[in-house]
Amino acid sequence: MTICVAYGPTPEGAAALALAVHEARLRGTSLVALATDRQERFEHDHATDDRALREEIERQLAELRVAGDPEMEVRVVDDGGDAAEAIIDLAVGADAELLVLGLKRRSPVSKLLTGSIAQRIILDSPMPVLVTHAARSS
Repeated sequence: MTICVAYGPTPEGAAALALAVHEARLRGTSLVALATDRQERFEHDHATDDRALREEIERQLAELRVAGDPEMEVRVVDDGGDAAEAIIDLAVGADAELLVLGLKRRSPVSKLLTGSIAQRIILDSPMPVLVTHAARSS
């Protein structure tokens, strides 16, 4: 079995990555970090963007790793415009036992007026979803 984490280059994405590494250690299982185009912050050449995003995730994983950690893999995919579906499909394909997401804090009005990729993942995921937030700045 595997733990999957949906990563975006945000403080919430970093929090989700750290939590997923922790969960993988506790369960003694592999970790797959999933990143889609829609989560990407880069806007130039697609191949360069994928490489830059992969390097960013791998850099963060290197900082989080300790000796004896389970295998950790990074996958950057073209989501075809539907990030929620792409993340769920990848997690199912990886035989994930858990999917970890980082959520941005939103006001009640914002939640009411706008849809959310995270909300769709939480509602549609066939596996449990563990949600975290970035630390609040003081």
